[in-house]
Order: sequence, then structure tokens, then C-alpha cells
Amino acid sequence: MGTRTERPTDSEYEDGERDRDSSAQPASTMRVGTDEQATLRLGSTDGPEALSPAAWRSRYDEQGEIARGGMSSIVAAMDRMLRRRVAMKVLDRKRDPEGLGFFVQEARVTAYLDHPNIVPVHDLHHDEDGWPSRFTMKLVEGDTLASIIERTPAAELHGATLEHILEVLLKVCDAIAFAHSRGVIHCDLKPGNVMVGTHGQVYLMDWGVAQRRARVEVDPTDRTTLDITGSLLSGTPAYMAPEQAWGRPEEIDERTDVYGLGGLLYAVLTRTPPHDGGKLELDLALAKDGAVRPPQEVVTKHRLPPGLCRIAMRALAKNPHDRYPDATAMRADIERFLRGGGWFETVQLPAGTLIMREGDAPDFAYIVTEGQCELFRMIADEKHFMRLLGPGECFGETSIFASSARTASVSASTDVTLLKVTREALERELERSEWLRSFVEALAERFIELDQKVRRLEGR
Repeated sequence: MGTRTERPTDSEYEDGERDRDSSAQPASTMRVGTDEQATLRLGSTDGPEALSPAAWRSRYDEQGEIARGGMSSIVAAMDRMLRRRVAMKVLDRKRDPEGLGFFVQEARVTAYLDHPNIVPVHDLHHDEDGWPSRFTMKLVEGDTLASIIERTPAAELHGATLEHILEVLLKVCDAIAFAHSRGVIHCDLKPGNVMVGTHGQVYLMDWGVAQRRARVEVDPTDRTTLDITGSLLSGTPAYMAPEQAWGRPEEIDERTDVYGLGGLLYAVLTRTPPHDGGKLELDLALAKDGAVRPPQEVVTKHRLPPGLCRIAMRALAKNPHDRYPDATAMRADIERFLRGGGWFETVQLPAGTLIMREGDAPDFAYIVTEGQCELFRMIADEKHFMRLLGPGECFGETSIFASSARTASVSASTDVTLLKVTREALERELERSEWLRSFVEALAERFIELDQKVRRLEGR
């Protein structure tokens, strides 16, 4: 069993990884293999002109290095034939003599996954000895999600800023869902591996440690055919699922990447990875343990969207059966948050619970989503039933706009699920719609004026 650690780069392309959070500590990628490493079959040396040694030299004009990682570097190059700039990933076999199999796997798996949110690979090139040495791909100019998180103040994670980041995550979910449909598990999801282009393009990068549940069709006589005969249990411990951390290849499936997607959302919310031990060994120990602190416990200086916290923690469940079954299901939940209500906390209460007491000071309101509640008043120490409240109905709404005491009591007739509405949460929800915000604020002002008039007439 060997362990390989790759260092981060600070450029638009990621060979290894980016900063794991705003403190700029790198989330190291670890490659762990059994004794049965990836091998390259030696077959016929005859092949198409594209396999001619160093044929790339006549076509590409290198324009300088733009990134460097543990096993390779990225250079910008001009394609003389098509007159376009491309990115060229170059393997350094002196720095990483055992990395050829991983390098070829990354090129071929990425090329195999033809999707708008996966960076296109153009060609695989060979050196003077006929071995794969570099591949060309689309040059993406922009930022990593890690950079976007780092420069976004934690207190500003709401409104249009939050929606923009969530739209990026939706596209990552699309890329992962497509990869899964082709039998590929990414196994190294983290903010540094998500690129956001200058015009909003989103690309999921770095498929070098991906696991293939379905073999990619290749020429069996090709000397660069990758043959995965062992388990290549790889990834970044700070974002790694427990089954991956323990090295259980038979348990790695789509839900392993769901865990990674949860790690992306967790990093957006907290600016830290799910497993933050401060160094590789401790990160790995935390990943094996599988216990993740809820985002609300990590961030205490400002309020986080409860809906997103719930989504992140479900995706990061230790037991794969408790996670979302696939990326599409998690995507649907994020979309539901974007449609509204995600800033309201979900509260579950058993039957008989007194939820609101007449005469208490107001603080928040509730919306019933499941079960029934009883609205009543106490007159001369006797309980007077008023009505039942069911799904879709709300109570305590006057507390959002006025300071008068509660005028009635509410208890749970059955087990109930409620959305807790505070004024702050309502303001967050209204940020996405200026006209609706203006409408609600106008109604609130009129309500407050009416409430004040009533209180004066009653001599309060």
C-alpha cells in the first residue's frame, strides 16, 4: 500500500487541488493503490499518424506554464492548425515515475465523458519514445469554486451571491449525473476541481482518480490501453466519503460522489471541508470516522439557510443508505431551495405540544407543512376551541410585522412538521424578488399602522 500526496497550484487550472478554505490550507489529494497498480499493456507499436513520436511539436506552439502540480504541469499552447489557444497537460515522469497510468486514465476518462460541464479533451500526444506525455484540452479562463468561496465574505452568503454559487453546484450535479450514467465515479469532488469560466461556464475537472464501473472501449492492441486490475482508492481525505477512506472498493458507487457533492455545499456554507483536521493524516482519520459537525455549529456569527444545511448533512451521511440515492435527487432538493422557503427552519413536534401561548411576546410565525394544529383561546380559565390548522396554513404571522402580544394559543393536534418564519428569514427569502419584497413591505406598513390604531382605541 503506497500513499502519494499532491501539492496545490494557484492558477486557473488545477493539477492537484486548490485551497480547502479561506485560511488557504491545501486539501491534499491522496492516491492509494494496491500492489496491483494500473498497468499499460504493450501491444503493437504500429498505429495511426497521431501516435507518431512527438508529432505534437509541429502543431502546437507552447506559450508558457500556467500551473504546476505534483505529477504534471499545465501550459498554454497555440494550435497552429485551428488557430486557437488550448491547455496542454504535460506529465513529468521524473517527478512522478509511477504516474503514467493515472495520467492516461485522466485523459481517456475525461474524453469519454462528452458533456457541457466536463472540460473537452482534444488529443493525447506521445514523446520521442512513443509514450503518452501530454494531452490537450479546452483552455478555461476563470476561477475555481475554491477561489469564489474564498473571496465571498461569509456574511454575504445570501441573495444573488448565494443563488449564483448554487447554480454552479447544479451544473456540477449535472456533470456527475452524466458521468454516473456512463459508469464513472469521480471520487475527488472538491471546490478546487470546479472551474467557473469568465462567462458563466462550469466545468468539473481532474478525473485522474476516477473509478470506472463500466470499462471504456479501447483498442486491445494499443500500447497505451489502461488496464485497471486492482483498486485505486484515491481522493482528498478532507472531502472523502468513509467507504473511500477505509479503502472498500466494493462499496464505492454513485453515493460516494453524492458525499463529495455534500462536501462542496458544506464548503460553501462553512468555508471549511467536512473533515478539517489540519493535516492529511488527521483528515483521513476524520473521514474514516464519518462524523461531520453541522454547519450551524461551525458558523455561529451569522445565520445559515436551514434548508441548505439539511441538504448538506443528508448528502454527508456516514451510511450511504442515508444519503441521496444519486446526484439527480440532490439536485432536485437544491432547486426546491431556490424556489423558496429554504431560509425557514423545519420544526417537528409531537402531538400535544403547546406551540404558542396566548399573551406571550411575539417573535416568529409558523407554516404547517404536515399534520394539524389546534387554535384556541382561554376565557375565564376555560379552553375555547377556535379552529384546526392544516398543511399550507400559517399562524402567528402578526408577530412578523407588529409587537403586540399573542392573541391566541396553538397546540399540536397530531405530530406536526412546521416551517419557522422569522423576520430575518423572510427578508432573506424576499431578496430574490424586488417587486414581491416591495409588495410585502407595503402591506406590513399598513398592518402596523392599523395595529397601532387598534391599540390606541383599546387604551393599550
